[in-house]
Amino acid sequence: MVNSTTAAPFIPQIWANEALEILRANIQLAPRVTRDSDLATFQVGSTLHIPYPGTLVANDKVQGSPVTLQTPNSTDTTVTLNKHKEATILVEDFVRAQAQPILMQSYIEAQVVAIAEQVENDIIATYSLFSGSVGTSGTDLSAATLRAAAQKFTDNKVKKGNRNLLLSTKDVTALRADSSLQNFFAYNDGRDGTITTGELPRIYGLQLLESQLTPVVAGTPNSTKNFAFDPGAIVLASRALPEAPAGQGAVQSTIVDEVSGLVLRVTMSYSPNNLGSQVTIDVLYGVAKLRDQKGFVVLA
Repeated sequence: MVNSTTAAPFIPQIWANEALEILRANIQLAPRVTRDSDLATFQVGSTLHIPYPGTLVANDKVQGSPVTLQTPNSTDTTVTLNKHKEATILVEDFVRAQAQPILMQSYIEAQVVAIAEQVENDIIATYSLFSGSVGTSGTDLSAATLRAAAQKFTDNKVKKGNRNLLLSTKDVTALRADSSLQNFFAYNDGRDGTITTGELPRIYGLQLLESQLTPVVAGTPNSTKNFAFDPGAIVLASRALPEAPAGQGAVQSTIVDEVSGLVLRVTMSYSPNNLGSQVTIDVLYGVAKLRDQKGFVVLA
């Protein structure tokens, strides 16, 4: 018998909420950049103008005279919603899928991981838009390079607390083998077990993030593009997609993830050509650079 309990896996709202939990476990960069989300519907290719405040100066206050008025020289950052990514599956054995929630969970995970990886790649790709760099291509990352990155953040007047450094897997391995960091790692592992669990601690005020997606440009030598950034370096804008017309045989749910800022849409329908239930998870977003001084490449 099919009822609201057995059919729950095929309710879009439930599928969407399950997708959010998986998304949060598989995405690192989106929660660490500037996010701009809205459930208002937009089309692919729409352009957004996101205001960013300019710089003010501190003026001398002369006794008996008024304050000096300033008009913030704000600028707009243009973000084009040119990324429409989807992951679609066909479930032929509806009854079997209903009876095995674990199977449904695996379907959702496969879809969301594919989308999360694409979003991460698009954010990482902005590294090429930033002019600054530290480090040397073809040289494994070291404690000295980390100190240089921390200094560059400070010289660029980037506040502490949100300084992130995305690292390649080879450079994480190199840092763990760096003799000058052995005592640091041993201390942190004894305190909270971060090294034992594979997590990376904060070093010199930098939150280290490991990713196999970190770009490597082939050459002589190869150049690994580790990326240092503050949330103000990049903006990720996501908007809802239009709902399907009524009476078309599709049921949908749209939900915004408050952590990553992504707006996911889940669409379910029966495909008569394929004799199965078709489930699509898709997302509309755009990525753009905000401020050059808040991001730079750490070469290795």
